[in-house]
Amino acid sequence: MMIVYQCGIYTCIKSPVDWHLIDALAIITVIWIIATFIYKGIKQYKVFNYPQMYAMIPYPEWDNKLLGKSNVGAGRLIAGFFKTLFVDALTMAVLGCEFGESYAEIVRTKTVKRAAKLLIVWGFIFAGLSTIIAYITFPYNYIILNITNPARILGMLGGLFIIIGAAIWLSVRYKEVNYKGVFDFIGADYLPVMVLLIGISGFILQGAILAYATYGTTLPVEAFLWTAIHFHAITVAAFFWLFFWTNADHIIYMFFWRTYYHAYEGLPNITTKLPQETLHPLNRTGKEIQGGYKYKK
Repeated sequence: MMIVYQCGIYTCIKSPVDWHLIDALAIITVIWIIATFIYKGIKQYKVFNYPQMYAMIPYPEWDNKLLGKSNVGAGRLIAGFFKTLFVDALTMAVLGCEFGESYAEIVRTKTVKRAAKLLIVWGFIFAGLSTIIAYITFPYNYIILNITNPARILGMLGGLFIIIGAAIWLSVRYKEVNYKGVFDFIGADYLPVMVLLIGISGFILQGAILAYATYGTTLPVEAFLWTAIHFHAITVAAFFWLFFWTNADHIIYMFFWRTYYHAYEGLPNITTKLPQETLHPLNRTGKEIQGGYKYKK
């Protein structure tokens, strides 16, 4: 049976996993993400308020102390959104707001963490572009093998960025946080652990596909391919399906919080959801670094 085919100027193989199944799982995942975002983010008010508010206002009083109508216009919110996107997110300038156990103690690892998170952010951007290009340009149910294909180039570049960034992030976090065991480590740093596994499993899967294309349907190759597919699928599923049930959800909420901050910034005498500037950052372990809400240059 022929395994390798010619797809225009590229060499390709039939996908070992039917794309209809991938499409179905992707749709289910998107629905799940939306549902959990509504339940965890909106219903529990996490989207609307900074995390420090939990220490300031009792839950029963949130409705009348936090959710009052603000007189910030749509224009300021839109401007705040784009400033958050292009300044805080894509350049990781938001890390300028990180503190230690006091406002005077600026985190010494801030530059390293910023570099690590920049690599991860742009790694996911490249990986996302790779997926979109592959879905649009690859023949349905086929995978192009040539590494010169734009989707393959972006995918490998994104994977490298993700792995390097996650490895740097974990090495820095290990020095900052007083972990009390493996489960404490996973709970505190679920996000970088899963990001690292996604990157590694992605490269393992690519290696398995190339081995499958080269050596055919031998038992060892098929076993390797089956393992690689499930390893990557489980890590990706765990990342998205558990996202809003772990500390990883602060990424999404932070985007909203920073948008609010930029919208309210500089406006006097306004009904605001922002905490007071004198509020101390929360440090649950004594060493854990919590992001502040105020950007310090």
